[in-house]
Amino acid sequence: MDIASYRLSESLGYQSVRCLRHIAIHGTGSKMIGQAFPYRLNSVDELIVLLDHMHENRFDAFVSELGGLSDEAMGDLVAALVEYAEFFLANFAPSEVPMPLSGMISQYAIARKLRGIPSRGDILEIGPGTGLISFFLSKDSSIRRYDSVEVMESFYLMQNFVNRHVYGSGFRDQAQLDASRPGFGGIAYDRMRDVAGGILDNDEPPQFLSVSRKIRAEHFPWWQLEAVAERRYDVVMSNANLTEMNITALKYYAALAATVLKPDGVFWAQCLGGGEIPPAKALTTVIGAGFAPLAMIPTQLDATGLAAAPLPNGKQMALFNAVFLPRGHPRFEEAARNSQSFPLMDPTDELTRGMFGLDDPKAPWRTREDVLSAVAERLA
Repeated sequence: MDIASYRLSESLGYQSVRCLRHIAIHGTGSKMIGQAFPYRLNSVDELIVLLDHMHENRFDAFVSELGGLSDEAMGDLVAALVEYAEFFLANFAPSEVPMPLSGMISQYAIARKLRGIPSRGDILEIGPGTGLISFFLSKDSSIRRYDSVEVMESFYLMQNFVNRHVYGSGFRDQAQLDASRPGFGGIAYDRMRDVAGGILDNDEPPQFLSVSRKIRAEHFPWWQLEAVAERRYDVVMSNANLTEMNITALKYYAALAATVLKPDGVFWAQCLGGGEIPPAKALTTVIGAGFAPLAMIPTQLDATGLAAAPLPNGKQMALFNAVFLPRGHPRFEEAARNSQSFPLMDPTDELTRGMFGLDDPKAPWRTREDVLSAVAERLA
């Protein structure tokens, strides 16, 4: 996907939606942290500044949340960073690779929590940011399909680059136009050649081979969400962005999550974002779409940031986490009854224990330098 092709497809999307207020929910009406993120691009090299834009010095906080990094966890993180470095060198000019340590470990924390959800075969993510999560999800054999939705051109292209790298031919881009499909256009050359008795000298008909492919990841721009609404998912994620939408967009995407989740599915957010919608308003908007909170786990209990939220086994989250159950879930009524307490976490709940690693053994502490050294050794 390139900038010109994206904008052509988006232009057709604007024309097909035909309602300016509907367009404003997803497109130019989207408000993202005071426009701190570039919406439009003049060059794909501008994507480089996005690679670790959003994860403010939280590497140690995530190591703490994970209870240290076991050899397995260290191996997963290093492997993802090595593949990321290879991705960067294949797509951008600089030979010095920016290493998004905080960004990558935050996405690893998401991937680890997903492993605690037994039914995670079909996943939808709303707003995947820089797309680093794909370096982990593409390696999870329990995930049949990972679909994602993005409204911003810059992030869409960043995610697109990553997904093409990690999924290869198993990736489908719904913003990409297929000009070869029937009815799109043509010049009826074969008919004219037959009428004329020949048009081109040394004419050789082009040969095509129809090849089927197994799609493991699909990317949707905002003007293709009708197709998403017809699908069903085990997990819907909306990480670090619920407060960053405008309120109409938040209502829309909460409704979309409620529509596409399977009855026993999970809607989940690691971090609510740093936007203008108050966190309490974001949470009540999600609940108003037909969800009951299973867990709402803050980093601290008060605004001073001094009182850590008490969790079993000394756990403390690096970021606020919220888990919701859809109406129709076997435990919806129970979760709705228990939703008044805060922080909300049932340490006896199997799903909660699995997602947040409450039974994980303590592992060695690893530093940024440990990780960088291991990555450099692998790349040497």
